[in-house]
Amino acid sequence: MPTMVEKLGLKSNPFEHYTAETEPHIAEYAVRPPYLQAIVARALARTPFILFGDRGAGKSATRLTLFNEIWAKKETEVRPLVVNFVDFTAALPSLRKGAVPEDELIGEIAYLVIEQVLSWLASLTDQERAEYTEALNEDEVNLIIALLKAFYLSRPEMDRQRTMSDALRLLNRAWKTKSVLWASQRWDSLSGIVAAVIDAFTKKQAGVEVQAPVEKLLKSLAGTGGATSRTILQKLVDFVKIFPFSGIAILVDKVDETDVTQNSADASSRLVHPILAHVQLLEVENFSWLFFLWTQIKPYFESEKFFVRLDKIPHATIEWDDKFFAEMLDSRIKYFSNGKLRFADLFQPEIDVAEATRSIISISMRSPRELVRVMDTIVVEHDMRNASNPAGGLLTQQSIEEGLDKYVKERISAVYPEKTLGQIYRLQDIVFINKDVQSAFRVNSQSARTKIKNWEDAGLVKRTGTRAPEGDQGGQPPYEYTIVDTRVERLITRRLIKLEEFTGTPTDEPEQADETAS
Repeated sequence: MPTMVEKLGLKSNPFEHYTAETEPHIAEYAVRPPYLQAIVARALARTPFILFGDRGAGKSATRLTLFNEIWAKKETEVRPLVVNFVDFTAALPSLRKGAVPEDELIGEIAYLVIEQVLSWLASLTDQERAEYTEALNEDEVNLIIALLKAFYLSRPEMDRQRTMSDALRLLNRAWKTKSVLWASQRWDSLSGIVAAVIDAFTKKQAGVEVQAPVEKLLKSLAGTGGATSRTILQKLVDFVKIFPFSGIAILVDKVDETDVTQNSADASSRLVHPILAHVQLLEVENFSWLFFLWTQIKPYFESEKFFVRLDKIPHATIEWDDKFFAEMLDSRIKYFSNGKLRFADLFQPEIDVAEATRSIISISMRSPRELVRVMDTIVVEHDMRNASNPAGGLLTQQSIEEGLDKYVKERISAVYPEKTLGQIYRLQDIVFINKDVQSAFRVNSQSARTKIKNWEDAGLVKRTGTRAPEGDQGGQPPYEYTIVDTRVERLITRRLIKLEEFTGTPTDEPEQADETAS
């Protein structure tokens, strides 16, 4: 039997790509996210901004769109050097020990800025590049050499080659006017051009009269403390303004996607707090910080533990309404059907498409990325289960329910550790209080609070109210908590997984047993 895609005559499966980075034609059907224009304006003005959002809410899509839009501007237009800061591998050893030093993060920023400028220089023609490199005055040469020595050439060559290839690819995708030129060159050839540019800079350093200023600059960049961090950022701005850039816009994203931070809002907060807590770093002229952060981090910045002056930093939380999701789904189907179909045309006539859409949106946690993933699972499962059914071309209610079950069972273990899932699965309901946790785990009140705090930190549960005190003695009303992840809620209410299927959480072994727990 033909697949649903074949039956409908679609170009391909509209839902096979889950992330903005891997969708080759996303510009043809993407619905522009909220706050995009506001963030583009902030980047062009070189002022800070924080965009909070749930996972999959479109933070990375917004970042990539911003990156592409600014790089697409003509060189005659005022534009900053836009740099992505999305790889925190170098900071993780310090984070595991407790905290990341501010100067470590600033050093990484300096490396990325220098790398981006070198990547841009490699994209130019020989003549264009020479116009910049041969017109440098002595102070500019000294600054470039000092920054190269302090933050770039100090890295192992293998590391530089790896990150340079990534930077070249991203810049090539964003900078459409240079694609024809770059298409004829391999990335290793472009890396060779970068090496030649660096060599040309360093050869300009000849004699004591040039070396002395460079060494003086290096000493000023090698200090410690906040003043030096601010100085480094100012020097980086001076560096990029040697070229046709008005300043720097750093796009900080994927903070919660490392192996240390992915299930901890606490660790995610610790990773970027050194920057956000140092207000002076956010006020460097022509240097803009644009953060794309997990919503779960915001309460930590509002608490004493990782306090951030959010009143001084413009910020917003990205949220999508049902109208957006409907438009998003229709746009995809319209593109993949050459304008012939809409999302509703995927379903059998008897299906209440509005209700089905609401269910799918709910299970996706109102995330554009997860919504695409859910639909892919539904379509693939539908085709598999109806492979021999001539009448099974369009989606049925059974297809929807079975697809949603399949999605939550397969997806949830990639979102939360099995230990955490095993713990939450031992509760009898999606709404609970501390006493329920005590009973389920045979632990005391403090141990129960610790577990609940860990679940909150992972974004799995939220405090949603209070209950009346039990008994005749009155007392403090207990807090009530609710499992807010609809995927976990579906797992529990439909009992889709048996407790023993979760490894690492034995069902017969209490944690910190307490005889007084009831």
